[in-house]
Amino acid sequence: MPLRHRLLAVLVAVLWGANFIAIHASLEVFPPFLCAALRFLLLAIPTVLFVPRPRVPARWLIGYGLGFGVLQFAFLYLGMSLGMPAGLASLVLQSSAPFTVVLGAVLLGEHVTGRAAAGLALAAFGMAVVGSQRLSGEAGILPFLLTLLAGLGWAFGNLAARQAAPPKPLHLAL
Repeated sequence: MPLRHRLLAVLVAVLWGANFIAIHASLEVFPPFLCAALRFLLLAIPTVLFVPRPRVPARWLIGYGLGFGVLQFAFLYLGMSLGMPAGLASLVLQSSAPFTVVLGAVLLGEHVTGRAAAGLALAAFGMAVVGSQRLSGEAGILPFLLTLLAGLGWAFGNLAARQAAPPKPLHLAL
């Protein structure tokens, strides 16, 4: 892999992490649902003005918006406001990947290979370890569970995006 691509990957990871620090800081000022609404409002204004509606069936557009936008961020912001640390939230939110694989198999009939099943088992074990550590913590298990639900919401958004098969994926993401 060229050095430029490696540096871009590092930049993405840094921006991803900074996103959670920004969420944490904003939650010290605003309640969670207002904070999430402001985040989307700031993005929606230029998007509505300058980005054409994605050419996908409305049901997949709505499904993507509900899963990726509403469910993911409502649960994430609520979980973080109730005590989920920013660093741990960024890790637990990655549960969207195994959730997407499982939902793809259950809802879309996709095949899960033995290697993928082993990865799912390892991911589930890791989340169980993280969750078990939250049981004895000050904030309790609820913020962890809410963040897991955020990952599940993201997974539903992933399935909707896959079904939509947008010709311009960035338009759908926006």
